[in-house]
Amino acid sequence: MSQFSARLISIVFHPLLVVTIFVFGYIQVLYGIEVAKKILLLITFVAVLPIVLYNSIQLIRGKISNFDLSNRDERNKTYPYLMLLLGLLIALGYYYRLPVKLVGQLVIYALMIVVFYFFRNHLKISLHASTSFFLAMMVFSDFKWIGFIAIMISAVVALSRVALKRHSVKEVIVGSGSGIIAGLLSSLI
Repeated sequence: MSQFSARLISIVFHPLLVVTIFVFGYIQVLYGIEVAKKILLLITFVAVLPIVLYNSIQLIRGKISNFDLSNRDERNKTYPYLMLLLGLLIALGYYYRLPVKLVGQLVIYALMIVVFYFFRNHLKISLHASTSFFLAMMVFSDFKWIGFIAIMISAVVALSRVALKRHSVKEVIVGSGSGIIAGLLSSLI
């Protein structure tokens, strides 16, 4: 895989972008446009924009070397912020009475991130791979063919992280496996 195509894949399938698109596609089909709009607003204003602003400010200040937080020390400092935002999303999901299955799936995703936090000093687990596979497994549980395509795209995303030297093969395998397991667990809700 060329550096250009790996970079393009990494940008197009960035977790923040994939989650946003996922909301409007998958959730709209399962729960309707009104639920999808609520979740899109929550994810955008409680998670995506705060993360984009935080990372952008940190990048401008020279506190991080790149937007993806590829440096282990930089990522380790960001985990508490990410976990706080996920906790807030879960609380708001309950407050706004979003479908229990969706809130439960968010809880499983958040627990996966908490596990990553505890392994942070040993491995810089790929959030691109884990998020991509997590969502792909959710789609696969409801729509086999589309889910299969999402799994293939997730594999390409994982390969791009290695090609860009943002992660080792081990970090991508652990991220992919974690996303698959968490995604399968979330489909049991």
